[in-house]
Amino acid sequence: MNRYIIFDMDGVVIDSEGWYLNLLRNFLSNNNFNIPDKVLMETIGLDMIHVFKRIGSYISGNDIEKLIEKYLDYIKSSGEPDYSKIAFPNVKDCFYKLHDLNIDIVIASSSPRNVIEKVLEKLDLNRFVEFYIGREDVQNTKPDPEIYNAILKIKKGKPLFVVENSEFGIKSAKMAGLKVVAFNSKIYNLNQKESDYIVTNHNQIICLI
Repeated sequence: MNRYIIFDMDGVVIDSEGWYLNLLRNFLSNNNFNIPDKVLMETIGLDMIHVFKRIGSYISGNDIEKLIEKYLDYIKSSGEPDYSKIAFPNVKDCFYKLHDLNIDIVIASSSPRNVIEKVLEKLDLNRFVEFYIGREDVQNTKPDPEIYNAILKIKKGKPLFVVENSEFGIKSAKMAGLKVVAFNSKIYNLNQKESDYIVTNHNQIICLI
């Protein structure tokens, strides 16, 4: 088995979390929900159902399932981001270097598989990625460790480490017994204290191998 590293996608490969956070802000504001920005920031790294559960006290009296359906329609009407514009600097360079070192790359994301595929294709990263696991492949999303345990079963061994950014992603990997490198984009004030290392540049990841 080759050595390998697991990468989260949202907030690690692309700044999609910022894009979706703005969509959520606008949607809630348009529907007359006043939710402190600090609370919204605490939802970074959660899937949609957990996001709405997290803000439940601010939307009490509303049918959460119907509200999520409405939000999904809002997202669809907003189109999708230009992934090339929200990719973090040095990601492709980092993947190139890992490939040259014969280190496999696996993606573990709470995003749907079709979105993961689009991102990898748009950024020309699919040739470096051995495989990916998305929302449809697990019953429980992060912070549950299921997604990481699923990868361990496929690879039959632990990775060198996992690259995550959010508190919930880090917790998911740690619960699976894995070493975690937190990517700090310096955009959001995220709780990364449970990680083993923190990097602010993807090329710093190579130095940890």
